[in-house]
Amino acid sequence: MVIIVYGVSGSGKSTIGKLLAEKLSVPFYDADDYHPKSNIEKMKSGDPLNDNDRKPWLQELSKLVSKKSCVLACSALKEKYRVTLSEGENNIHWVHLEGSFNLIAQRMLSRGNHFMKVEMLQSQFDTLEKSSYGLHIDVSQKPQEIIAEIIDNLKIENHMSKTSFGVIGLGVMGKSISLNIAEKGHTLSVYNRSTEGEENIVNDFIDACEFEHVKGFTDLKEFVDSIATPRKILMMIKAGPVVDYVLQELIPILSEGDTIIDGGNSHYQDTRRRHELLSSHNLHFIGSGVSGGEEGARRGPSIMPGGPKESYELVAPILESIAAKDINGNPCCRYIGPDGAGHFVKMIHNGIEYAEMELLAESYAVLQNQMSYPEMADLFDEWNNSEHASYLLEITRDILRNKDEGRYVLDLILDKAGNKGTGSWSSKAALDLGVANTMMADAVFARYISSYKSQRVALVANLGDTEKEEVDLDVETLSKAYKFVRLINHHQGFEVMRQASEAYDWSLDLSNIASIWTSGCIIRSAFMQEAISRYDIHDSLLDHEDILHELKELENAVQLVIAHSLITRTAVPVISSAYQYWIAMTTQRLPANMIQAQRDYFGAHTYKRVDKDESESFHTLWNG
Repeated sequence: MVIIVYGVSGSGKSTIGKLLAEKLSVPFYDADDYHPKSNIEKMKSGDPLNDNDRKPWLQELSKLVSKKSCVLACSALKEKYRVTLSEGENNIHWVHLEGSFNLIAQRMLSRGNHFMKVEMLQSQFDTLEKSSYGLHIDVSQKPQEIIAEIIDNLKIENHMSKTSFGVIGLGVMGKSISLNIAEKGHTLSVYNRSTEGEENIVNDFIDACEFEHVKGFTDLKEFVDSIATPRKILMMIKAGPVVDYVLQELIPILSEGDTIIDGGNSHYQDTRRRHELLSSHNLHFIGSGVSGGEEGARRGPSIMPGGPKESYELVAPILESIAAKDINGNPCCRYIGPDGAGHFVKMIHNGIEYAEMELLAESYAVLQNQMSYPEMADLFDEWNNSEHASYLLEITRDILRNKDEGRYVLDLILDKAGNKGTGSWSSKAALDLGVANTMMADAVFARYISSYKSQRVALVANLGDTEKEEVDLDVETLSKAYKFVRLINHHQGFEVMRQASEAYDWSLDLSNIASIWTSGCIIRSAFMQEAISRYDIHDSLLDHEDILHELKELENAVQLVIAHSLITRTAVPVISSAYQYWIAMTTQRLPANMIQAQRDYFGAHTYKRVDKDESESFHTLWNG
């Protein structure tokens, strides 16, 4: 369904079009935004456009509305213009906003800096060819009255009786994001299977839901049929084979032009494959990272959608309405890039998150022998009111203060860390791309080692007491080391995205990604806010001279923390990893020449020479 709202300039096309699109939950387009620069300059100078000026503009608009449900605001004063707009689209509803010259002239004078001059209004009235078809609406009415009249006269009550969006999966995240969608005023259908153990999930959700415009289903076809076409459906289900299973169930009951969004933590290569599959059925597919946990999903997550840009535009109004907002009030949801780009960026987000969490755990470990939990919490609170501020630091402070029946909850938790795969995926992706992503890998391995609880207990029993000193570390030294490690962590994470962007031709905007990560997501922080401008200038943090000098100044603090950890026998793999990376990256001559000699010795892999051009390769008969 395409609705084109037309009339002379000043008749309220944009205002009515936006309100109508919002009411119907479809995209809105303003034709004025698509004028070529030459047309705008001509109108600014007071010269009316001729048919030749308008022809390419109208053809572009025709492509825009072709096969898309949307509302378009366009002057469309002549019948031949309306014919051009109709090319390739038979389901257009025309709405002509009519008003007297005096009324519309007064409106134009009061609205400010529009490029159309009021002096040109008479020429528009002269050009206008009234149609005998479509709706003709008196613009002297209030906007809401006009919207009601359009909906009533176009007989689209049946369309409106259907919901504007669907969510599959009512797990923790699915429930939270469904409530978020409903709270923003979108009519919603939700679906969950009713297999053993999940029989009452949908009914319980609907019973507890305070919003009347939410419908619940346990039959997938009934769920799909309840959503207005073209359908927009978000899957909030566990990543893996189950996503393919649900897609195979959906494909036969969807209609061409419908959009499916995978909001789980799917692997980006699976997303690329699924995009191809759904494209072959003329269906839109978006792989979207969603970060923020249960609370973020409910109140406003950070959303990272990837896929065809035209597919994203179909769902952008809803996704952007439920996303967190940055400090400027902009949604933390913006188009990331083609095919698997959205899920790749979310994967790297989680890899950075792994290292950030491990860094905080290591800081806690270093401080355990010299501070009580309340003292540590106070220190982290102090840090959180400084340049270190972050969501993860904030929750770590709260964890240190939490008690259960007089005992600290932290002391009751078994020291075996779980993981859901995205951390290891980040490390594997870096290996595939040839990028040094040491900190994420060490954070993953730290979790793996923690899971060997029984072996660790047995080894300690066999070894008996191990010698270690109990010495205090200056907390300011730890603070400096903490900053150093976080800088390296973010550098490594963004570097993986930069290399992936080049390898997969994604054209990732790193500054834009940093902006999306300033609110709603798990790794939001004061540093991320600073990263927006950093990555707007350079694609690497290490290209900023002030950051290089700061890392050099902080180097001694990291050395002291690592030395302290050795004396006290405290495992700090991520802190050590950050420093080892820094040493290697700032060492002019590494022992890799020995590696190359070894490779050439046993495998005749050849090597380059320092005194020859790098295009030349050499081999030595080492044992000849």
